[in-house]
Amino acid sequence: MNWENKVINSINDGIMVVDTNLTIIFANKAVDSIGLSNKKIIGENVFDIFPNLAKNNSTFIHALKTKKEIINQQQTFVTYRGERTTTLTSTFPIIDDGIVVGAFEIFQDVSALQKIKDQLIDLQLQNTEHPPKMKNDVSKSQEEFRDFIGEDESIQNIKNNIKLFAKTPSPLFIYGETGTGKEVIVQNIHRASRTQGPLITQNCAAIPDNLLESFLFGTVKGGFTGAVDKEGLFEFANGGILFLDEINSLSMNLQAKLLRVLQDQKVRRVGGTKEIPVSVKIISATNIHPIELLENKEMREDLFYRLNVLYLELPPLRSRKEDIPLLIEHFISEYNVKLKKSIKGITEEALAYLMDHSWPGNIRELKNMIERLMNLVQSDYIGKSDIEFSDYLHVISPNYAQGDFFRKKNTKVNFKEEIQRIERKMIMDSLYETKGNISQAARNLDLPQQSLSNKIKKYNLEPEIIRIKLLKYE
Repeated sequence: MNWENKVINSINDGIMVVDTNLTIIFANKAVDSIGLSNKKIIGENVFDIFPNLAKNNSTFIHALKTKKEIINQQQTFVTYRGERTTTLTSTFPIIDDGIVVGAFEIFQDVSALQKIKDQLIDLQLQNTEHPPKMKNDVSKSQEEFRDFIGEDESIQNIKNNIKLFAKTPSPLFIYGETGTGKEVIVQNIHRASRTQGPLITQNCAAIPDNLLESFLFGTVKGGFTGAVDKEGLFEFANGGILFLDEINSLSMNLQAKLLRVLQDQKVRRVGGTKEIPVSVKIISATNIHPIELLENKEMREDLFYRLNVLYLELPPLRSRKEDIPLLIEHFISEYNVKLKKSIKGITEEALAYLMDHSWPGNIRELKNMIERLMNLVQSDYIGKSDIEFSDYLHVISPNYAQGDFFRKKNTKVNFKEEIQRIERKMIMDSLYETKGNISQAARNLDLPQQSLSNKIKKYNLEPEIIRIKLLKYE
């Protein structure tokens, strides 16, 4: 095998090349991921390998006839082995001196993602809360804000606003740093609205853009290869709330389509012509300040103003530290039940130690830290020594950069092991922030995606990614 083929076979995406007769003349090893054999399909016709592929939907035929490329086309098909597969495919004509001599495709298998998406939507619909009517206003208020802890003035204002926001169908835009509780706010709004419609949640950064379009708007049979008549999230959320987190992750093209739906209150499925009326309250959120989004042109101004009819900004935990004792008490009670423990509380010394921390990961960081300590503590109270033993705060403390993490009394440090541990911790933190989205985590860490993927394999973090993605739906 020459070096060119070695390079091509090292690529994770599938590559397939055909001549003008649609005979496969090359396929790399990655095509095995969709149930094919890259060696056995050489010399076979595309329509023999994919027997249910319609000629009018074939991207190969389109590229050969029009000399134009097709980027990220979703396709669902059945191979000659009877395996149903969904891919995101880009197809390019091969032109030599103005003459088309063939075409090649680059595709990514997203079958598992498609299946998980369908299952998660079903779970969301099954688990949609339709809260029972409360006997009095006091119990109703407690029910609405049972997961939203805080007595800070800014939090009280937010709680008051939630009651107002819940009564209107107007769009709401939420800004808050990672871990400030944006999804909890949305759940409280849904609970306070007393709507009989569902709450459907979608992280816009978690799914490839072209696949997300069909998720949002649905598909019609024949719209693309293997497409079936299927509702999108707007139709699933009809009469309820659709929460679009990390809204700025949408491409400009998809932002334009979303704007049209918001203006017309009608959705057109991918590949269809029929406009379907929908009545959906849109709540969108981002962890990047709106001013920065608009200045960096990460978001269309017209879409932002359409989404920003109502606005809510969540304060970081460092600006409301007086709520930390309440949050700790709440989390200890929660994990006493989950972990079958009987921890009574936290010592004053330990609380002062936690109050002094900057909490860059906000409430999520505090919650994760309490869970960690609850698994470690053997006494009735969490003490400062327990926190020091966990090494949790040291890793993310500003003092860490000055080397305090390594200055442990009477402890020998293996430099290589510590660096690997810190690297693994940083990767895990970023994966938690992005809810398992590797490409977004790579951008946050300023790493090439392939480098991050290699490190994920190195530290055997694939099972953790699956667990992170499922945590949201537990």
